[in-house]
Amino acid sequence: MQSSKHGLRCAFCNAKLHTKVMDFGEVALAGGFLSPNGFQKETFYPLRLFYCEQCYGLQVVDKVDAAELFQDYFYFSSSINTLKNHFKNYATEVVSRFLKKPLNDAKVLEFGCNDGVLLRPLADLKIGTVIGVDPAANVVKTINDPRIKIVNSFFNLATAKEVISQFGKVDMVIANNVYAHISDMQDVTWAIHEVLNEEGVFIFEVHYLGKMMDELQYDMIYHEHLYYHSLLSLKKHFERYRMLIFDVEPVSTHAGSMRYYVCKEGSENANNLTQAVQTLANEEIERGYNRKETFLNFSTQVNNTKLELMALIDRLKDSGKSIVGYGASGRANTLIQYCGLGQQHLDYVVDDAPIKQGFYTPNSHLLIRPSTALESRNPPDYVLIFAWSFLEEIMLRSSTYLRNGGKFIIPLPKVKIISAIGEQGVDQI
Repeated sequence: MQSSKHGLRCAFCNAKLHTKVMDFGEVALAGGFLSPNGFQKETFYPLRLFYCEQCYGLQVVDKVDAAELFQDYFYFSSSINTLKNHFKNYATEVVSRFLKKPLNDAKVLEFGCNDGVLLRPLADLKIGTVIGVDPAANVVKTINDPRIKIVNSFFNLATAKEVISQFGKVDMVIANNVYAHISDMQDVTWAIHEVLNEEGVFIFEVHYLGKMMDELQYDMIYHEHLYYHSLLSLKKHFERYRMLIFDVEPVSTHAGSMRYYVCKEGSENANNLTQAVQTLANEEIERGYNRKETFLNFSTQVNNTKLELMALIDRLKDSGKSIVGYGASGRANTLIQYCGLGQQHLDYVVDDAPIKQGFYTPNSHLLIRPSTALESRNPPDYVLIFAWSFLEEIMLRSSTYLRNGGKFIIPLPKVKIISAIGEQGVDQI
């Protein structure tokens, strides 16, 4: 977003923004876990979601300095088995499809590489040059793999030029769950164009707008997630950089993502557009992703879901039940803050990542404990599953808790109760 005396401007096309979809008010950073001595110094920021009627871009307009968001990061992808397995298969698929030359001559760059969850399987496939770019020093230092070249920095045009100087242009650029996080989309997209060779491919996965809309996933909206991409908006975006999307593939991660395959105009892949691209574009037009009314209706539905969840929690608390949360994530903190959840509703939050345990959630200041707390002598009656997109994995880890009579509250896409016996509607409580 560019702001001026003429109002808010679209981050993609610079058009003036008129349509406000949601306003979350002043909120703490969703990834800003803290210790008690940080409570008094906690900072709050506006969080507003706008829709661009010119290029169909759905975007957060209140941007926080990227260094504050990402240079000391709490998210480690390798702690989630579902993601480890996903990225191992991902590496095999894209290498076999696009890297035709001897692999020891190939060059692959991933920006937003996190703790190397994809870089390691790429290196295992004997890629000659594997480059990871990420600004979070505390995360990339855990990679510690001599096969992987680490650039501890934000990926932008300046970084791309450094990479070209040191390694030459690359055959493949990958970005997973990061192409929605970048403040200056215009600079980064030029950087991708520059660092790729003429036949190179840019592959990225990002949470899909369609899933967010269909399942009311407002918990995806926070300052790290600046953009909520549709194919329609991305097609318009890449055209400005002489690039095009030649294939798309839905993937199940993060409760519904899309993998996009992008190449330069005039390359071999540009002549091989798949039917999947046109099919998805037609679906999005039918669903109204090129109309502001669609997004204003989404906002109304989200508010109704919030009211339903809070009515359930209030009933449970009034009957003396204890409730905790599962999953200390950015998504959890959006839901907590939007719904107004606090210590009067939840006793604590559990999370499986050791680095978060002992810290507190932003704003609500709920203690984060290991998930073994659910098997203590005094387990909670209910667990509100913030990490509901990993429900299967959580149910396996919490099988003892469920067998002993514990119950899960699922907040999205429909509020419901799950026990060892089965599902219940909230009206049964």
